[in-house]
Amino acid sequence: MRFKALLIPAVPVTAVMIGSAPPATKDTVGVPGTPNCFGQRISHGSSVHGLTPKERTAGLQALVDEGFPPAVALFGATVTVREMTAFVRANCSDNPIVPPEG
Repeated sequence: MRFKALLIPAVPVTAVMIGSAPPATKDTVGVPGTPNCFGQRISHGSSVHGLTPKERTAGLQALVDEGFPPAVALFGATVTVREMTAFVRANCSDNPIVPPEG
């Protein structure tokens, strides 16, 4: 009986906590196939996330260094700013690049 008494207040508290949490969504910036998609995505990375293309490249390099399979498959051993911007540009096309499963 004592367990039920503790469980009943926990249910509404849990419901409030779950209901008030922000949804887990990724940033959807730039529509693939539109002329300004690349500029929007590069600008968003700099203005919203505070990362220059060089800093974003360093983040991708960290994934490669950790052995993250999709990053290794796409970029090889070393990631350059040119490769990162080419990846962003390719993902702004009508046929985006999708990392291989791994």
